[in-house]
Amino acid sequence: MRRDNIRLRALARAGDLEARIKLGGFYLQGVLDFPRNIKLALEYLSTPALKFRNDVAVLICSHLDILELIEHSQVENLRKAAALDGCARIKLITLLIIRKNLDELAFWRGRNDGLLCKDIQKVLAQRADQDLAQALLRISEKYNIPCLDIIAAEAGAALSEGDYGRAEQALGLVAPDAQGIPDAIHEAIARIVSVAEESGRKLEKIPSTLIEASLEHSAAASDKHSCYLLGRMLAGLKTEFIETSQRSRSINLRKAIALLLKAADNGRAQAWMDLFYLCSDYRSSVGNPSMARFFLEKAAASGIAEAKRRLGALTLKEAKTIEHMEKGLSLLYESSIHGDSIANGIIKTLVLEVNGCEEEANSGIEEVQQIAPLLATRLRLARHFGLTKLEALSINPSTAIRPWGLVVQRNLHIKKGNLSEPRAVPAASRKALETIRNAAMEFAPHGEIADLLEGSLRARALKQRRIFQKVKLQENLFFSQANSTQRDALRIGTRWAQHQKKFLDQALA
Repeated sequence: MRRDNIRLRALARAGDLEARIKLGGFYLQGVLDFPRNIKLALEYLSTPALKFRNDVAVLICSHLDILELIEHSQVENLRKAAALDGCARIKLITLLIIRKNLDELAFWRGRNDGLLCKDIQKVLAQRADQDLAQALLRISEKYNIPCLDIIAAEAGAALSEGDYGRAEQALGLVAPDAQGIPDAIHEAIARIVSVAEESGRKLEKIPSTLIEASLEHSAAASDKHSCYLLGRMLAGLKTEFIETSQRSRSINLRKAIALLLKAADNGRAQAWMDLFYLCSDYRSSVGNPSMARFFLEKAAASGIAEAKRRLGALTLKEAKTIEHMEKGLSLLYESSIHGDSIANGIIKTLVLEVNGCEEEANSGIEEVQQIAPLLATRLRLARHFGLTKLEALSINPSTAIRPWGLVVQRNLHIKKGNLSEPRAVPAASRKALETIRNAAMEFAPHGEIADLLEGSLRARALKQRRIFQKVKLQENLFFSQANSTQRDALRIGTRWAQHQKKFLDQALA
């Protein structure tokens, strides 16, 4: 380092104001023996004695661009410099437009030496985002100010603070036809769109064409949320963040399918459901029933309640064996516990009706409990699951229990083949599920000797009849009185579907 520069640094450290100004200027510019160091330069120039000197503010603002001024918190110095320097004034006007500080912009309107006077006048008169965007575009072209980079910085700062309204306001100033939009703006728009979709908030300030371009940019980097949202836009599906009138007019179903598949494979489960909707429409150019079923199965496996309900209803509709009935009921039950009322309605159609007053039935069961506890348990099951007398007396709860209800196994005591077939009975309420669980626990310790404790089916029926006569109870208070045709209709899904078209139409609509 030269002797003069060593002496200058010594004077600056000793507190010489002129030396501090000169040295600070060198560090701002990066000249001679002083590499550019903004932080160190500002330390020299921010001493209290220099705080009110406007020439120092001009020096700082002449060597820092707007992004650096914002980064190093020099906006107040920019305001001071704007009173003396035309370049600083342009920088301040640009920042005021981006921050939509129109009241302060009106103050500088008459002091900008005619620069951008018409544009500013129009902005102040109409206060429209479109005018602000055009004004910024002209500033960027005429003065080579990186307005888009400044917008990106403002949006990024707002997003990091969780202020999505301010971020949207800044991003709304990007003209859709602007050239060389930075990646940071595309990323910020994709992020705010994703948040808006989740919260159900409309993005009214950002043009739909810009949203589509930003989602396209992020989707190219395999961002699953951008793939999902852009896929929905291109498919013409409803999106929460944009009004119906502003949705993409360039419907491209094949590209939408590809994007949704990409999102689904990356873990966006709802994309499977959207793929199902698109492929299940026979009128669509991408309609494909086999693929629709595959996508529905993937959606159900991902835990989507609606998919489980639809797949469960379809499985029941096509079921010809007890195994398929069980699979369909399992899916419907999982959907119902997530609050799907339609699935719950379908479950109830598979439970036979039992007449009588609930309180009277409970009172009767309590009396039987004192005499024959296992029979009382069978009566509770019959009441909650709509079992016939023969089903209730022959069932073994410890082997019949399922996570969603119970299965009445094949009854070897009935000679008619169709009436002896097994029947899957779902739990139509939490109380029913609790009842079968308690019953299974009660019967489980007895294992194979349960029949010895209660006797044969004939002995159980005789015991039940005698106890009912003793405590004066009616069988129709506990057992379903459904005839063989009604019971047979619930054993096979294809037969059940013929009687429950209304519920099936609701489930599959």
